[in-house]
Order: sequence, then C-alpha cells, then structure tokens
Amino acid sequence: MKINFSTFCVCLVCVVLMIPSTSNAISDSELIKIQKGYEKRREQAFDALKGKPLVVSKKQAPLEPGRTLFTRTFSYSLVDFAFKALWLNEQIPEANAALQQNADYYIDNLPAMQDRDNFYWAADEWLRLLEYFGTNGSKKAGMISKETEAKLFKMMWQYNKVFSKMAKAEYKVSGTWFVDESENHHIQRFSTYWHFAKFLKDVPAYKNLKYNDGYTSQAHYDAWTVYIKHWTVERARKGLFVEMANESYGLETLKGVYNFYDFGDKEMRSLTGKLLDLYWSTWAEEQLAGVSGGSKNRVYPGKDSKSGRGEFWKMAWYYLGITQPTHLERNLMTLVASSYRMPLVTMDIALDVQGRGVYEIKQRRLGLAIDSFHMNPDYRLRQDTGGLVRYSFCTPDFILGAAHFKALKWQNWTLISSQNRWHGVILDGDSDARIYPQCSLNNTYRSYNQHWSVQNKGCMITQKLPEGYAWDGNPMRIYFSNAGLSDKIERNGWVFVASKGAYAAVKCVSKGYTWADDTDGKWLMCEDELTPIIMQVVRKKDYTDYKQFQDKILSLPINYDGKTLKYHSVYNDDFVFHSDYSKLASVNGKMIDIQPQMVFDSPFIKSVWNSGVVQISKGNRILKLDFKL
Repeated sequence: MKINFSTFCVCLVCVVLMIPSTSNAISDSELIKIQKGYEKRREQAFDALKGKPLVVSKKQAPLEPGRTLFTRTFSYSLVDFAFKALWLNEQIPEANAALQQNADYYIDNLPAMQDRDNFYWAADEWLRLLEYFGTNGSKKAGMISKETEAKLFKMMWQYNKVFSKMAKAEYKVSGTWFVDESENHHIQRFSTYWHFAKFLKDVPAYKNLKYNDGYTSQAHYDAWTVYIKHWTVERARKGLFVEMANESYGLETLKGVYNFYDFGDKEMRSLTGKLLDLYWSTWAEEQLAGVSGGSKNRVYPGKDSKSGRGEFWKMAWYYLGITQPTHLERNLMTLVASSYRMPLVTMDIALDVQGRGVYEIKQRRLGLAIDSFHMNPDYRLRQDTGGLVRYSFCTPDFILGAAHFKALKWQNWTLISSQNRWHGVILDGDSDARIYPQCSLNNTYRSYNQHWSVQNKGCMITQKLPEGYAWDGNPMRIYFSNAGLSDKIERNGWVFVASKGAYAAVKCVSKGYTWADDTDGKWLMCEDELTPIIMQVVRKKDYTDYKQFQDKILSLPINYDGKTLKYHSVYNDDFVFHSDYSKLASVNGKMIDIQPQMVFDSPFIKSVWNSGVVQISKGNRILKLDFKL
C-alpha cells in the first residue's frame, strides 16, 4: 500500500520499532523438511565431483622475500581430491597417494611448516578425513592406509613438537584475547595443535615423547582442550569475533569450531555447538537472500567488497536451500561434511525476511589494543571496553550498517580490527547490489582506520579519517554497483538511485565530486577528501513515487560550518556530526553509546555484555544458550 510522506512521518516510530509477530510464518514441519534436505544437497555437491582426476597445483613463488615457496594451493589441490575421493569411495589408492604427497613435502621441512600462509590452512580437512576414514574412523575405518596414516602422524609430530607450546594455552591472564598473527591465524594454529595432540596422545610411537617445551601430547591435548572451552565462552560473552562478519576469514575461523564440535569431548561439543548457533543466528538476522549486510572489517577492495556471494552465502544453500549450489572445495568441505545443523529458530529468522519486519541491530565488539600490542604478530585486546558497536538497520528491502567508535589514532586499535572496515548498504534484488564508502589505496589492498560513521535508521553520515588517525588511506570515494541499481539521477549535488525495493541518496557535503569507472560499477570521487558524506536509504513502499523521495531529500537543509554538521534526516532524526573529530556524534540530542549494556541487542537476539547468557527467539520459538564452564 502506498502512503504519502506526511503519513509516513507520523507513523515512523511505530514502523521502525515494529515488533515481529508472535506467530510463526514457517511451520516446524516445513523447517524440518528443509533441514532434512541438507544431506541430499550435500550429496549433490559431492556427486558433481565424481570421477574428477587429481590435478596438482604448482608450488608458487614466495609471497615475500625471505619466505618459503607458497604452497597453500598445492596442499588444497591434494587434500580436496583426497576428501572427495574418500567421501565418494572412489580412487582410494590415488587419495592415499595425494595425502602422502602433501605430507612428504612438509615432513622435516620446518620453514614450510612455519610459514603462516602454507601448512595449517588445509589441515582441518585431512584431520577430518582421518577422523572419518583412518584406522579408528567413524564412517568407514581403514580407507586411509596405515602407510598414509603413519606419514600423517609423523607430520603431526614434527610440527607439534616445535610449535605447540603449553604457555600459549594460558587463559587466566589473557582471557584468550591475546592473539597471534591475526584472529583466524590464531585459531587455525591452536585448533591444529589440539587436533594433532588428540591423535598423537594415542599413537604408541609418539604418546610418551616430549615436545620441545618438555610436555607430552596428552598434556598438550588437555591444556588446549581447556583453552578452547574458555575461548568459546569468551566469544559469546564479548561479541563474537574481532574480524567481524567477515565472509572469507570467518570461514577460516569457524572451520576449527566445526572440528571442535564434531570431534571434541561432550562439554566441548555442547559449548561450540552453542557458539555456532549464536554465530549463524547473528548472520541470519542480518542477511537478505543469503547476502550478509552490516559493518565488517578486513574486507579487501575488489571482489570481497563488491560481491555478496561469499562463503556463508554458499553455506546458505546447504542449510536453507536458498542461494544456489557452487563448486565444493577447500575448507568449505569441513563445514559441509559436519554434523552441525542450524536450529529451527535460526532457520526461521533467516528465511522469513518479510516476517522479520523493520528493526535495528546493535552489537558490541572488541577491537582496542592493550598498550602497544596493536600490530602483528602480538595482538592484545582490551576487554574492559570493546570500543566499537556495530549498528544495522534492517528491512526486507535493504540493510544499512555502520560501526560506531571514537575518532582515535590508528595505534589505539588492533590492526585486525581497523583493517579495511566496510560500512554501507546491501539491497534486495541482486547479490551484488550495494553502495559503500571506501578510501582509494596506493598500490596496496590494505588501509587502517580509514573512516568513521554515525547511523540511525536508514541515514548514515561517514567521513574519512586523516593521516595520523588513519594509516594508508587516500581520498574518499563511494561505490555504486551496476548490479541491482537504476541509472543515477543527479540533482543539486545529490546522487539518487533505485533498487528493486528501495531508494537511496548520497551527497558529499563539502564541494563536489567526479565519477570514475570500475568494471562492476562506478566510484563517486569526493573533491574534498575529508568531506562528510550523507547516505540515506528508504523503502519504496513508504513513498508515493521516486520523485517524492527526491523532493523530500532536497527540501532538508544541510548546516555545515567546516567543523560541525547538523542534519535532519528523512527519518525525522536530528544528527550532530563533529567533522573535526573532537567528539562522538549525537542523534536526537543524545551522544551515541559505544558501551551499551547489551552485547547483542535486536528483536531476535538478546544478551547482556559479559553474561554468557543469550536468548534467540522469533515468534513462539525460543532458544536459550548458557555458556557456562
């Protein structure tokens, strides 16, 4: 139903704060049918790999001077082949040979094992194969030969005896928030240490041998088991991951959690299963057709920023039957092969986009560094305050998201928090439909602390942070995808576009702009690189037509003196944004809160900061998660 703008303003509060219905639009039987279809969809994916021969990827030149050959793709090619062959019960001798070839390269090759971009990236896959098809395999024991198994054990021993250290499993002082290299590298390492020790503690040739730090595999296994449980509880208490909502590194982080769930003890399985429930529920409430929205970080320029078809979009096919099947490879095999399934309430949240209505999401996240521990390889995160709040405004037609935080020098943030932050809008109608600000870069794919923002409902104000605050950020620009967006209309310095169900408007407040072409869209290049930028997105259904939206935007005055921007949005909110970086912005006379009581706060997910008690609900479906040790 069309409504005029005056009616819209009067009803705005009830629309924005709409509470989802207490009835369930999707029945249990429908959800269970989708859930039970998981195995069929999985087998379709593996069947597509039937009969494929082994094609070994070449070892590549080192990524940097002084490092070893880059062998991640080499390992993936061997392990992926072995995974599909053993799963399909075909080419078994070749599968064993592939696993041996991978092991032979790394055995006694400590530099290759130590290189952070090589050895452990595929380990979760072949460890899962060993759990399923080794001598004591849970699916079909003995498909991995004793000769292959012996080489895998030798490789595990050569790695763990040098690199696994009991001291690193400390959790009382660190709270598990002292992070090596990066968040995803950190868990890739300790999940590997744990899983290697899980096997080695029972292998006669290695069980009584001591690591370089003087402890046995049993001792390491016990220590890492305790650490992992505390690590899991801490992520639930303090807002999940620092590398937030990341479609690429998120997979590298979660693959270890899936192995904990499938192969850990009863308590570990319970805790990590709850963590997966929480993670997928936060994803479910902040996605459209499998495309995740909201603010993110460590999102590199190019495909990662522009495309919505990431790893979790691919997993939506298996869990929910939406999106579409894709080629099954690499660590996605670990997730797909797992016994974990989404709970019904999470599936309901994900699938019932219209029933979710219009709502806000607020999440606290850690990101600030302790003292000078902000750079690789030793990150130490402050736990007294996260320093950052993810804010998203969600509708069935678009999701707009930003991160709220103070304008601080880049050294205050761990680089895994400040790198390549993504703020912007995704729009229904195409997986790649989006608008987002992103500083241009100088021959690199990284920038740190590049911009800051304030958002309320469908209005966001963003500004580049200058040198000293930012590291390696250049002039500000705004990306408009070709996919899913109409031709642009330019009026009085505003750029207007429309999508399937939304209208959007963008303006550089100070000076003008030019356009630059891109292969998948266009960049609006701000003439003043430090100008505040206003972005507003609304639902088409709330306006009579496109022109009415444009006219309303143009009628709203912009008051900017070079230091303070005062703006009244189409959502009837008053913004005060301090472009001199002096203080946090305010909305409707109240400064934005970057230390709220709730760590998860939406109509569907509620949890008090540091409590470890989470409620996930929709309609009459309620799932309570209690992370206790």
